[in-house]
Amino acid sequence: MTDAKQLVEQIAAEAEAEADATAGQPMPVGTVWSKPNKTVTVATRVSPEHLAAIEALAAQLDVPVAALVRGWILAGLNARQDETVQSAIETTVIRRPAVT
Repeated sequence: MTDAKQLVEQIAAEAEAEADATAGQPMPVGTVWSKPNKTVTVATRVSPEHLAAIEALAAQLDVPVAALVRGWILAGLNARQDETVQSAIETTVIRRPAVT
């Protein structure tokens, strides 16, 4: 089993244990309820070479491709959570192909 898979399983076990231990406690004040599993599908295009690399990495980590890509998207969003539009514009590098 890979280290990444062991880490995921450990986190899941800890979360399950915490959920079991706190199941009888009231929800914290200010908790907002949401519908579980309310998701939408996002489609994107990648080259066959990039897809092959993503599939190989997912196989190496023993996770589904969709879970790997979803994790990257969520990690990217989380990394920029506190960013303002202005700071995003200032730090984003736009790469344009050279005109010949």
